[in-house]
Amino acid sequence: MGQRNIRLLLLALTAAAAQAVAQQATAPANPVQRELIYCAEQISHEEREAYRVKMQAARTPEAKEALRTAHRIEMQGRARAAGREGQCEPLGPRGSGQGAGSGAGQGRGPAK
Repeated sequence: MGQRNIRLLLLALTAAAAQAVAQQATAPANPVQRELIYCAEQISHEEREAYRVKMQAARTPEAKEALRTAHRIEMQGRARAAGREGQCEPLGPRGSGQGAGSGAGQGRGPAK
């Protein structure tokens, strides 16, 4: 490798390291844990954000639970009115269950 190539390599490595340090410096120390919103796929982005603001403003676990319950009732009413009753049933934690993926059972059948 020539000296020019070595310099370019060092420059690229330095730039990558600087970018990694900058990303670490801007990342929050304790990221906010965001809960899944019941029936979120059925509401607009603005409605989801308004719900999050209300949840952040609620100070007690009881107040948060009251908001969740009211939201759930509203979403079930909307689904019922639109003829989609049962589409907002809560899903399990992400990553559980059997779905499409590259786990066992994915392949071309027995080896020949």
